[in-house]
Amino acid sequence: MSSRLRNLHSLLVALVVLQIPLTASAFADAPQTNTDGTANPNTDGTQKETPKKAKQFNTVIVTGTHVTGRTEADSLSPIDVLSPKDLMATGSSDLGTALSSLLPSLDFPHPAINDGNTAIRPATLRGLSPDQVLVLVDGKRYHITPLINYNSGPGNGSSPVDLATIPISAIDHIEVLRDGASAQYGSDAIAGVINIVLKHGAGPGTNEITVNGGRTSKGDGAQNGAEGSYGYAFGAPGADGRQPGWVRLSLNYQNSMTTNRAYNTDIATTVPGASPAWPYQHYGEPAVVAYQGLLNFGYKFSPSVEAYGYLDASRRNVTSNGIYRSWDGSSNVQSVYPNGYLPQIINHANDINSVIGLRGETEGQWSWDASLNYGRSNLVFDINNSLNVNEYYSLGYSPTYFYAGSYGYTQEVADYSMSKGFKLDFLPYILTFAWGAEFRREQYTINPGELSSYYYDPNAVGPDGSTPSGGSQVWPGIEPVSAGSWSRHNSALYGDLETDLTDRLSVGLAARYEDYSDAGSALAGKISALYHLTDTLALRGTISNGFRAPSLPQEYYTSISSIVYNRQIELGGTYPATSAIARSMGAKPLVPEKSVSYSLGLTWNPDDNFTSTLDVYQIRIGDRILYSGTIPLNDPNSNISSLSYFFNGGTTRTRGVDWTNAYGFDMGNYGRVKLTASANWNTTTFLSINAPYYVSDGQVVTTFGRDAQGQFTDGTPRNKFIFSGDWQYGGFGFHANVTRYGSVSDLLDVDQIGPGNADQTFAPRWLLDVSASYRWNAWTFTVGADNLTNVYPTKNAASNPNELGFLGIPYSPISPFGFSGRYVYGKINYQF
Repeated sequence: MSSRLRNLHSLLVALVVLQIPLTASAFADAPQTNTDGTANPNTDGTQKETPKKAKQFNTVIVTGTHVTGRTEADSLSPIDVLSPKDLMATGSSDLGTALSSLLPSLDFPHPAINDGNTAIRPATLRGLSPDQVLVLVDGKRYHITPLINYNSGPGNGSSPVDLATIPISAIDHIEVLRDGASAQYGSDAIAGVINIVLKHGAGPGTNEITVNGGRTSKGDGAQNGAEGSYGYAFGAPGADGRQPGWVRLSLNYQNSMTTNRAYNTDIATTVPGASPAWPYQHYGEPAVVAYQGLLNFGYKFSPSVEAYGYLDASRRNVTSNGIYRSWDGSSNVQSVYPNGYLPQIINHANDINSVIGLRGETEGQWSWDASLNYGRSNLVFDINNSLNVNEYYSLGYSPTYFYAGSYGYTQEVADYSMSKGFKLDFLPYILTFAWGAEFRREQYTINPGELSSYYYDPNAVGPDGSTPSGGSQVWPGIEPVSAGSWSRHNSALYGDLETDLTDRLSVGLAARYEDYSDAGSALAGKISALYHLTDTLALRGTISNGFRAPSLPQEYYTSISSIVYNRQIELGGTYPATSAIARSMGAKPLVPEKSVSYSLGLTWNPDDNFTSTLDVYQIRIGDRILYSGTIPLNDPNSNISSLSYFFNGGTTRTRGVDWTNAYGFDMGNYGRVKLTASANWNTTTFLSINAPYYVSDGQVVTTFGRDAQGQFTDGTPRNKFIFSGDWQYGGFGFHANVTRYGSVSDLLDVDQIGPGNADQTFAPRWLLDVSASYRWNAWTFTVGADNLTNVYPTKNAASNPNELGFLGIPYSPISPFGFSGRYVYGKINYQF
């Protein structure tokens, strides 16, 4: 056993021993938190009076606190709560897009021609990387995906959670904690936490079925689907008439057709002799068929012991397009494709996540929770309508359909926690103490493709006398030398304290120690406080440090893919930092990122109908894990023209402001109105960069230039505003949502800047979403339009060498709202 593990074991034993006398003395005259979720009373049996009345918008939260009854406005850290009604009002069938239209601090771009990253899209919070936000489902860690986002965009270099694996029909509400929370939840929570709380229980009126359909105003991108949720209660009723068990099944099926926004969408122009103004391309949303199912349950064995859990499974088939290979190009064999061809990547994304646990209360009134968590993600790459040109000229044949390999990630978690409220003589109110231990094991696998998908013969000769490129076009298969399986484990101990020191001052303290088998140990802490300046105005703030261990994909990901650089399509290889080829170019083993966060905010609740919060924050991240720019290789025996790898080489500072407002009022006989206005201002700056370099033509060239830096500093909007209104009048409901996305920019490397080549900024855009619904008995009918005014991003400049404008592709993948235009839809919902 290593010294770190011995220390961790000793600390765990100490905590257990420490809690025994606390339980024995128990401060038995102090009633504690009940298993039914009621809050801790004071010693005289009365509930603590808060300085102000409960407000309409103050939803009780469970994220970021162990105190029961804590609300949004009383939260020591900024938090958003979204209901199923909020999600359904967006018209979106996937969770990531819905969250982006509701939260100004969250972005969910829709890239195209981005290889597997078109299938698994990253969500960013507060302008940070997708892997710096932790996703929980019912408070339990959800697994990440095995794919590295290696193409241009705000998620560059990350391996994010796939939000599209969770059916919206299973969600009760979502809590988004916009604050560093590594001390509370562990690695990955530098930017914050998204906690997806599932529907629980069963009974009349809790079940529903929804069918939906729609398409874009261009006539493509048709979508249709059906989703529903049904709960069933079982077991003999108790004295209160309630049955002890319940099970709920939520299902979702969605079929989305592809869109095409290229300049030339006429495939007839690909024939030899045709001379269109722009080459034919297919650029837009991929075709997606998704199947999702989530089964969750609960059973009370007694008032103090309950079993719980869920099983979430999904399969998604995503067909995305590459760059069209012209009939006379070096990537084509005319006898196979006389008019050229459009290669396609068919990704099969299979995910499963399960949790099973027991929770309850001891005789000493300790609330306890023990659970096991298993998650697995597998992403398969099939290549259709493609070709291995090298194999054709080497062996005389080539398949047109390839199995190019797959990536897998598995997570296993065992977690135990306890919490209790204590009445101490020197404190006026209950002190809530919580502690826990966690063990997690992760495994990452790379499986090779079939031989034809990566075949390369350096002695093959094409018609022009040169050696043709090898591997399946658009995405060369994984070679056996790149395949393998890697695993690691980590152990954690954590604890926190939270109490009200006075009627107006609430404070919290949290700490977490984690020890990784491959990345060392880390200690994170957090101090938070909220002070009521008046009965309606409160000041809150947090100071915390955090960490994020390098993900297994970042440590071991290996791939060869098509990269557009300086107007050329090249084969680029991504290699582990520990590989020989990467070490020869200056790579070193990865270490965890370290962060320090500050947040200061105001909450204002002048009356029962209005709430407002304003929070400013700064997040400084050192040893930031970055994905290197393209490093050219000059090896005549290799099919790889460039190399990339991950490295710890940057210190960034992110500063921003979150502002949220909600106001609701009755209009008597004319119904009720709810108005919201929210905004995020955000900027990221590199304070230092220590990137490896190479020498080219006597010049020192950095492996992380302006282009790569810009994806962090300018790849997400620096500001985003959302204004929404809802009017409920009898059975009628009307919703409108106006979103302003700030500008984003594509920066060029120094060697790319020259006559006709310059950075490009994509201008801000306003989008309007509207919907109207009518409820008749148990039925609700909805029609709506997203992007009603049919707004598109700024077009790519033909002179921009990073974008694909010169190939007839008008829009950049870094557009924060996509480029599909107006989408019109309808929904029918039935509740029973």
